[in-house]
Amino acid sequence: MAKKGISLFCATLLLLVMLSASSMAAQAATPQADDGGAVAVAGSIFLSVLYLPLKLATCVGTQTVSAVAYTATFGVPGNYDGGTNGRQIGEVARKSCTGSWLISPDQVRKDYYQ
Repeated sequence: MAKKGISLFCATLLLLVMLSASSMAAQAATPQADDGGAVAVAGSIFLSVLYLPLKLATCVGTQTVSAVAYTATFGVPGNYDGGTNGRQIGEVARKSCTGSWLISPDQVRKDYYQ
């Protein structure tokens, strides 16, 4: 059963990478002044494959820890004008899952070509 779950996760990850690669390749096909378009797309795909599982683990881990912290400190006064810690915990949990989940070719160009 565990092997089936791992293979399903890997297949889903591969599908996401392939879908993102096609959209990133379409972005790279537009004429731009910077060199390294194909290298930026390849770097974007490579770095996204590394970044996506780390972002997922961070998001899930933070959500889990936040749920435990929220339950353990329910009703404890917080820093928000007489509010509870729940608002702070919720903000931490939300911010761990927001932002970009994929690295775009433009980001690779900005970080490595300039």
